Amino acid sequence: MKIGPLASLSLALACLAGCPIEPSGGETGDDGIDITLMTSTTDAPMPPAGGGSSAGDGGSTAADPTADPTVDPTANPPDGTGSTGDSTSDDSSSSSGDVPDVPVDCGGTTYACTDGVDNDGDGLVDLDDPECIGPCDDDEQTFQTGIPGDNMDCKQDCFFDGNSGGGDDGCNWNLRCDPANPGALIGCEYTGGNNCQNQDPPTPECLMACQPLVPPGCDCFGCCTIFTDMGEVNIFLNSGPDCALDNLAACQDCTPQADLCGNPCEPNDCELCFGQTDLPEGCNEQQCDVGVPCEAHADCSAGEFCYLGCCYPEPPG
Repeated sequence: MKIGPLASLSLALACLAGCPIEPSGGETGDDGIDITLMTSTTDAPMPPAGGGSSAGDGGSTAADPTADPTVDPTANPPDGTGSTGDSTSDDSSSSSGDVPDVPVDCGGTTYACTDGVDNDGDGLVDLDDPECIGPCDDDEQTFQTGIPGDNMDCKQDCFFDGNSGGGDDGCNWNLRCDPANPGALIGCEYTGGNNCQNQDPPTPECLMACQPLVPPGCDCFGCCTIFTDMGEVNIFLNSGPDCALDNLAACQDCTPQADLCGNPCEPNDCELCFGQTDLPEGCNEQQCDVGVPCEAHADCSAGEFCYLGCCYPEPPG
């Protein structure tokens, strides 16, 4: 069939619009142009540009025109939004030492020497403060514990267990029998006499209950040896409200009983003794008569705390 140029154009447009035209071979028009006519095989309209259809349950879903064509919609979501892949939470804890130190209390009560605060403003916090004798100490400024009524008895029980009275530890040491007069400022002046001639030694019960709690350099009853540049000084910890490391003159003298019940300290053996903040020169490793070396409470076992570089059992309070 021979058709002119205008007719050819009209016929082509009509076919694109969907008019049924019987296919023909590549016939040549009057102008010499070969025209191949394609027959529509369906009456359904062409989908809009950029659109798409999906069969399923008899319905169709149009594609999101704002979607990024480079993103695979079937891929897993990024970590943290429900992905089943590996992910790291922002609030996960690290065991590398960034976790705050394990808290220590005294029979369920937190005192000044374990509250995480530098209460006396000397730059040393809690048990790093040399005036702190353990978790059952509510006074960082002096050697007294600051707990009302604590260690005020003339017959001293275990000084470091956080309570007064020997009923739970079996310790009973009469301050009035010490000629050094340690109890002069708390109403327990030295008297001597027959009652002091044959004072009973500490019982096995006292040794078992108290001795593991005693800092190196102290006896079970609150008499401690402080190593200074001028030599050794024996002080009774409950001497008075002004007895402190920088004011040893305000402390009462005492006679150490550490050989009977206590924890003698030898600085030359690389022990950190009571009242010290640094090991002696030449010592690279901490030595512990009781417990194992530590740098923080977390280094110790459950029920223990770190004090003077060694792990100690928590006092009952």
